[in-house]
Amino acid sequence: MKSAEDAGRWDSSLDAVVVYARGALCTRLARGTVPADGRVRVTGFPRSMDPGSLRAKVVGDDGVRVTEVRVEVDAEPPAGERTDTPRQELEQARDAAAAARGRRDRQLGLIAEVAALRPVPPAADPGEPPRRTPVDAWLRLAGFADERLRALHLRLTELEERLRVAEHEFAVATDRWNRASTGARSGRVEAAVAAVLALDGAESGGGAVELELEYGVPGAVWVPAYRLTYRQEAAEGTLVLRASVAQRTGEDWSGVRLALATADLRRRTDLPRLRSVRVGRRQSAPAPTGWREPPAGLADLFTGYDAAGPRPAPALPVAPAAPGPVPPPPAPSPGGAHGLDRVRDAAARARLLAVPRRFHRRRDRGALLRGRSPALLRRRAAGGQAVGTARWRG
Repeated sequence: MKSAEDAGRWDSSLDAVVVYARGALCTRLARGTVPADGRVRVTGFPRSMDPGSLRAKVVGDDGVRVTEVRVEVDAEPPAGERTDTPRQELEQARDAAAAARGRRDRQLGLIAEVAALRPVPPAADPGEPPRRTPVDAWLRLAGFADERLRALHLRLTELEERLRVAEHEFAVATDRWNRASTGARSGRVEAAVAAVLALDGAESGGGAVELELEYGVPGAVWVPAYRLTYRQEAAEGTLVLRASVAQRTGEDWSGVRLALATADLRRRTDLPRLRSVRVGRRQSAPAPTGWREPPAGLADLFTGYDAAGPRPAPALPVAPAAPGPVPPPPAPSPGGAHGLDRVRDAAARARLLAVPRRFHRRRDRGALLRGRSPALLRRRAAGGQAVGTARWRG
């Protein structure tokens, strides 16, 4: 009779494998009866499986569906490994010796019962003569007792030998237990991967349900090999494709249906987004407008200009030039290059005369006026050109 835990624990078998360019997609089948709580634990998965690739579905249309599936990893001792500790060996040897001793004692009891068989003469009534002793019956009883005791003693010899061996093993286990260290190394454990599923729609006590579980494993590749067979002077040939499959997933693929694919299992393949198509009369493409996006960072070109603020107004007003005929160019001054002939227009002369007072120093006069003499400026103004009213302080 299975317990509740064993009823919800299903074993699975590998059914099919699709090998891709890198990795493989495996399919397992599990079958069993759904417990009352609807939770099933399917075992048999390799440790190399990708937990995010697990998919599960119910085979057939019986109203049962999978509502939850997740991967759980447990620790369990490896299959076929001896996990007996010295204490367990001691207990087993003690039980074996006690059982052998009990069988020997029961055999001794049987021998004592048979050996206690004695012929008893019948009692004579008072006043009657003694009865005849049944010698033949006594002899048959003695023969039966001897034969029975001979068989019982043979069995007793065998049981005593088994008891001696059991007591020796018990003594050896006791000595090993006494010599064993209290800090014994724990046994090696392995990780067991299982899938926990929640099923909905299963009736209590219903029939068996079959599940199909699909998952991916990374350690599998396949390499194609081609062979072309043809005859000389023949127009046709035979091309044979042979695939060599290599896998290190921890599973046995013997007798499993294999399929091959050239796609990459790790590559994301989303569906393409198709452009909308307008159904109607064909129209010519619109002419380009010539406008294009401004270059990046164009607004940063004017940050320095905006941060400087408005230009300060001149300290002295400048009179506008009087309309009239254009005067002839002045004669060259004796000063050469430092004369008034370097002043090009009235606006330049006005800017020179509008210099604030704090810059009117002897050491800056040459740099500001560039060698222009006040006398030449006054003579130029008398000729009809308007200049500022600032005074020169030498």
